[in-house]
Amino acid sequence: MKTATANFDCADIYQEHAFLVRLPKGRRRQVQVFEVFGRLPTEREAQWAPETILRCEAPREIWDVISPEARSEFNRRLKGDGKPAGRWGADETAVQRLLGKELLVLLWAIELPGVTPEEIAVAIRNWLGLKPEERWWLYTMTAAATGLSHQQGMGWRSALRHALCCGTRLDAFHLGAVAGRGTLAPRVNERFAPEDKKPKRTQRKKPGADEPGFLFAPPLPAE
Repeated sequence: MKTATANFDCADIYQEHAFLVRLPKGRRRQVQVFEVFGRLPTEREAQWAPETILRCEAPREIWDVISPEARSEFNRRLKGDGKPAGRWGADETAVQRLLGKELLVLLWAIELPGVTPEEIAVAIRNWLGLKPEERWWLYTMTAAATGLSHQQGMGWRSALRHALCCGTRLDAFHLGAVAGRGTLAPRVNERFAPEDKKPKRTQRKKPGADEPGFLFAPPLPAE
């Protein structure tokens, strides 16, 4: 069995706009999430270093709870796109840009020291209930106003805490269960190619001049 790579759809963070999850060692048990503005080097650069922004610092205990859930969610989507699965590294993990935004939405909601295990469980459930596009929108709004690490509990960060941690683990309701959701009328997919193609039917050969039935129509069924 092939081991999953220690990244999530980000082969080289120096060349991609992505996120970096860092687990510092030692007494400071924190998880740090950086936004990394990776780019290709110019011909005149012997070496280059992408700019970074520290977006979040959260307790390691919280990370140990949510990281398996985030891994399962991301790998489910990567598998659907035909991409290799990822895993969290022991020290650093590169995360594709959109997946990193979704991860920060969950971390921002439960990063404060006073968060309870019950709130973490509810936040995970509600986060899973959101569509990726909804998580991207929440990230955009939060990062624009209070997206730096030291802005814990401020503005949109506080709103995320109240929204995602709303309810209990026993509640049937979560943010993804919205009664107004539905679908549009189905549309035929012209690119659809079924895996098991049925054999083509052989057309019946019309009788020739030297074959019986050429001059006579087939009998009609009795009424």
